[in-house]
Amino acid sequence: MQVDPHPPHSWSTYDPRRASDAAVHLYDYWMSKRRDQDDLPSRDDIRPEEIKPLLPYLWIMDFDRPTRTFRYRLIGTAVVEGVGEDYTGRTLAECQPDEGAYDTATRALLRLADDAVPLWRIGTPMFHHHAEVLRLENLILALAADRRRPDRILGLTLFYDSGGRLYRPGVIRAT
Repeated sequence: MQVDPHPPHSWSTYDPRRASDAAVHLYDYWMSKRRDQDDLPSRDDIRPEEIKPLLPYLWIMDFDRPTRTFRYRLIGTAVVEGVGEDYTGRTLAECQPDEGAYDTATRALLRLADDAVPLWRIGTPMFHHHAEVLRLENLILALAADRRRPDRILGLTLFYDSGGRLYRPGVIRAT
């Protein structure tokens, strides 16, 4: 049995040297929306028309601080296609019946919500996904209505097939 060199729990602080061009683009865009070093962008700062090529791969979650729960507000079409279901409006707990995967995802999201430090990973999918998807890349970034305390999460998910190519069911694959 081969050990996955990138297990699902391997979230790390974002490093552009390891990330895809799409993740670098989203991170740079997010940084451009910050007013100063201690400031976070709000959802209102994110203009879809400014990041149009990334929209299919993006998702936004609301974070309810008192209950420490996450709810999908928006999910891009490539993410819906990759997992095979649209989770818009549902909580993370409703979408992930596997307790281990739910705990792993929640730990990363809570770390982001508490520290506002961008997190990145590449590795085995934690959630149900299309059978041809062997790896994925995630970047998660904090958004805050008050520019200080995260209340939303902006995420990027890219799916890769066995050849390491960007994967989107029903769409010609990028090489």
